Formats: sequence, C-alpha cells, structure tokens
Amino acid sequence: MTGGYSEREAGPPLPLSPDDDDKEGTGRVEAFSDGVFAIVTTLLVLDLRVPHDPQTGEAYATAGELWQALLHSWPSFPAYLLGFSTVVIMWINHHMLFNFIKRTSHTLLLLNSLLLLAISVVPFPTALLSEYIGSGHEDSARVAAMVYSGLGLTIAFFYNLFWWHVSSGNRLIDRRADPEAVRTITRSYLFGPLVYVVAFVLSIFTPLGGLLANLVIAAFFALPNSSLRTIPLINQPAGENPTSH
Repeated sequence: MTGGYSEREAGPPLPLSPDDDDKEGTGRVEAFSDGVFAIVTTLLVLDLRVPHDPQTGEAYATAGELWQALLHSWPSFPAYLLGFSTVVIMWINHHMLFNFIKRTSHTLLLLNSLLLLAISVVPFPTALLSEYIGSGHEDSARVAAMVYSGLGLTIAFFYNLFWWHVSSGNRLIDRRADPEAVRTITRSYLFGPLVYVVAFVLSIFTPLGGLLANLVIAAFFALPNSSLRTIPLINQPAGENPTSH
C-alpha cells in the first residue's frame, strides 16, 4: 500500500488509559437509559382509562353519570402524577450523574442495568395505588402503598450503589474532582433511602399518608440541587472551566 501503511500493520486499537475520557461510551449508556426512562413514562399513562358503564360496557348516557365515574376513579390521577414525577426526577438525577462520569466500566454497565430494572417496575406499583387507594379496602390499600414505598427504597439503594462505584477514588469521574464536593453528593444520596424508609413505615399505618409522603419526597428531590450541577476541580489549569453542564 502507498506510504507503507496497512490496517494489518496498525494492529488492534489500544485500550483507553484510566485517565482518558470515553464520552462516546458514556453517551451510549446514557442514550440507552434515556430510552428506558421514556418507555416507562409512556407506560404510566396506560393506567388512565376512559370510564364506561360497567353494566353495558358502553359510554355513559348522561354527563352526571360520567362525572360520577370520573370522581370514582380519582385515585388514578394522583397515582399517575406521583409515578410520572418520580420517574422524571430519577431521570434528572441520572442525567446529572452522567455529567460527571468520564469513563465506563463493566461494573458500571451492570449497576446501571440494575437501576433501570428497578425503575422499569414503577408502572406496576403505580397501578396498584390507583386500584386500591380509595377502594375502601384498607388492608389492600396499605399493601399497595407499602409496595410503592418499598420500590422507592430499592431504587434509592441502587442509586447509592451506582454513585459509590463511579465516585470511589474518583474511579470513573474526573480525576481532579474535589473530594469534598464528591462527599457532599454522596451525603445527599444517603438521604434518599432514609426518607423512603419513613414513607414505608407510614404506609403501614395509613395508605393515604404513605401516598402523601411519596409525593413530598418527589417534590423535595425536584428542587434544584447546586451540588449536582458542578464538581469543582483541584489543580485546575488556568483558564479551564470546571465540570459543568
């Protein structure tokens, strides 16, 4: 070949060193994750059903009957709002984390898949809530609220495990990331499992209380968190911006 170069002479591509960025690899992980989040939010709306006359299966003949049916199905609406808000807030946090992740690893792929596995289950306890909250069956409603809070606790645990893996020793984040800033994010994630434990215990005694607790948790984590927007870098060259998106 002209120039004395061929693919055979070039050999296989060299692996990335621990200090190399692999944004193409992290981009693929995030794109796949975004697809899962999008599907989960779409599945949630399927539980909002158009009411029909249970006797005939046809549309209600009068506006009063339709209003009564809509009021009877009221639990579906706060359950959908809760489920959608929960998934969107998880997606926001997931996106923020990947702003800091510079490299991938086999363990990261497994932990991310485990996290997505738990998140993909959200439509099921959401449907349980809409079916049993307000049904008049207190024991069944209590179980539905406990299942929802239990899944929230599981997801919060997986988030902590995921963050611990990528941040421990700056394993997969910027090597220059300020350790104190990393510890601040770690402490903020530790708060998640604790509040879901509270919601779970509250669900044992009052299903509506458990539902409200989960709504409050979702609203709390929706608030802007400056520590998740940027991590200051130490030994930063002059003129270089910190990791921020």
